[in-house]
Amino acid sequence: MDPQNRPPTTPRAGFTLLELIGVMAVIAILSAAVLPGAIDLIRTQRAVKEGAELPKIAEALKRGMLREQVFPIYENDASIPTIGDEYKAYWWNLAARYGGGSANEARYPLGIRPGSTTTRKLYFAEADWGDDTFDLIDWNGTSFSYITDDGRPKLSETASDGWVYPNDPTELRLLLISTTNPDLPLPDTLNERRFNRFWEEWAVGSDGDPTIGSWARYGLSSSEWQGRAAELNVQRIDLRDWLCTVVIENRRAIAEASGDDLSTAFTAALGFWDRGSVSVSYTNLQDAEFIIQSRDTTEDLNQNNSLDLGEDANGNEFLDSGEDLNGNGVWDRDEDLNGNDVFDSGEDRNFNGVFDRFDEDLDGDGFFDRTAQIYTFVEAVIQTQRGLRLIEVEDPFAIPLITKPATVTIRGRRASIAESITATLTLTDLAPVALMNPNDADDVVPLYNFVDDFGLSESRYFLKTQELLLGEPWTSGVVGIFSITEAFSTLRFDGLEWHY
Repeated sequence: MDPQNRPPTTPRAGFTLLELIGVMAVIAILSAAVLPGAIDLIRTQRAVKEGAELPKIAEALKRGMLREQVFPIYENDASIPTIGDEYKAYWWNLAARYGGGSANEARYPLGIRPGSTTTRKLYFAEADWGDDTFDLIDWNGTSFSYITDDGRPKLSETASDGWVYPNDPTELRLLLISTTNPDLPLPDTLNERRFNRFWEEWAVGSDGDPTIGSWARYGLSSSEWQGRAAELNVQRIDLRDWLCTVVIENRRAIAEASGDDLSTAFTAALGFWDRGSVSVSYTNLQDAEFIIQSRDTTEDLNQNNSLDLGEDANGNEFLDSGEDLNGNGVWDRDEDLNGNDVFDSGEDRNFNGVFDRFDEDLDGDGFFDRTAQIYTFVEAVIQTQRGLRLIEVEDPFAIPLITKPATVTIRGRRASIAESITATLTLTDLAPVALMNPNDADDVVPLYNFVDDFGLSESRYFLKTQELLLGEPWTSGVVGIFSITEAFSTLRFDGLEWHY
């Protein structure tokens, strides 16, 4: 065939099989070199974003804890559902209620599908604070009232109430830890030592491992976590800034109220005293008032229904006929022996037929003229104003200190002989103080066992927004509610009322 008559040749399109195989081999080689770095870059970017997200979740959780005054249940088991009323006590739901997004957004790290076993995890410095055994209200976590108890330190390391470390309650710390890498597991719990290492030491080293110590120091597997410290996000949640110091001074008070009759304590003081000689005084009291109810009288001095020396039978303030001048119970020579109201023979002291002495009838009116003795008769001792108890120490070196009692003394003269009678006033118990449970007004924790009642102060720690019921010691009735809102405040019962 003539070459000029051949059909034109069409250019070849596409690759041959060998060329495709070669290209794919090149891509595979490049991918093997580049892909791990790209994946690491994506994971690192996720971890960085997760690190920025954790403070927001932590802040929402803190708001929820303070507002509801509960610690969430300490549970990091991934099998616990997120929704449902019975799960309201778990931390992710508490955070969600106060600005942490949805429960799933609070619980799962960025890029992790809800329902995965990879979750953010919350750790307590004091694990039993999140123990649902102490759930005081349905569907709530542990109440602040249970944690703080009466604001004092624990009685022992194994006790469940009060602060473990009263001067710096380090148990008021939580850790929120997460990873966006589902291949890197986190433990469900941390013991105290590992918790403290995360809190005090954790930092990412330049080699991708912890700056201090090995992975095992933090309860993590080095074979899984080696070089991946940047993918672990640790958010410290310090609740100690919630702590408020309340200095409480609680003095015992005088039990007797204004208007109380103290006659039972002053039985020996009741009755006759020399006229105008009786007075009342008190010790270790301030602004108290007492009165003696009394009257002047010439009645039977010893109330034996017999006429005694100096008594006025008819109450005319003169010793008359028929009255026993010398108090011997016998009608004597110058007394009216026959009771005829006339001074007969034998009734003349010196038998001269004339009444010669001052105790004879000088004016001849048929009555002896000696003036009758007038006495002060004490009927009752009344406290008209309670007053404050003052503190005076018997022995400043005694342990515990011994204070002098508050006393009331009646002084006077009887038959010209000085006499005093002292009674010790009864003291009340300390004024009652109780920590309220915010979720149940009927559930309160009494504050008790103060150092003493001598006016010395005792400091106790409480959490902000907690409230104290203040009572008075006489009937234990509630007289006020003290809301704890300041970092430092004082409460003082001075023996009459609360000051704050």
